[in-house]
Amino acid sequence: MADSYVQGSFSFNCTHAELALIEEAFEASYAFMAEDTPSDPSPEFLAVFPPVKPDDPWSGFLAIFPDPDFPDFGVEFEAGNACDHPEVSTVILYSTTDFQPDALAQLIRHCCQDTLRQAPIGFEWACTCSRPKLGEFGGGACAISAGGIAFKTTGAMLSDMLSQKSHAASAAESRNGWSEDPDYPLADWQAEVADGDPGSATGPGLPRAAADTPPNGRIR
Repeated sequence: MADSYVQGSFSFNCTHAELALIEEAFEASYAFMAEDTPSDPSPEFLAVFPPVKPDDPWSGFLAIFPDPDFPDFGVEFEAGNACDHPEVSTVILYSTTDFQPDALAQLIRHCCQDTLRQAPIGFEWACTCSRPKLGEFGGGACAISAGGIAFKTTGAMLSDMLSQKSHAASAAESRNGWSEDPDYPLADWQAEVADGDPGSATGPGLPRAAADTPPNGRIR
């Protein structure tokens, strides 16, 4: 049997008011996961998580989770104030087992709008496994701005890189419409044909048809 993990660790600075919202969000998450009912959300909390169900004040908050019945951020939460920057709060979020990128990104986007207007916040995560199972390793990155959230997984990055590599190889192979022989590159052949004049593809004394046919005889 193999165990799969989602791991991550990051920190960011925010305002004291934004930290208060994050703390309220975690307290509510802890209560819901303990099958308890949290106390009513504060007016400030309702302003950033407006209810999507009129009869449920917590419905806007629960909606940020992929499964509203399982409102867990999957991380340890720590916060404090640095002595050299007492005007801001520092949030630290980390997990070695069940890091939840989607919910954490939504939490930051809702709670930290003032900070996000100054600069985006980002984090990375890793997918690992206790055994070397295919398809169980990877990860990704997330960038959160005041206007939205962008995700990129390592799988998508690899696919893009392989696609670009394949395209570049195809373009090189079909350069000038010819299939190139690795042992006799087109550049060398063209230099020989030009008889010392790199600007000429035909060279003196050669008919056009001969100049347009590479030595391996393959034309596309």
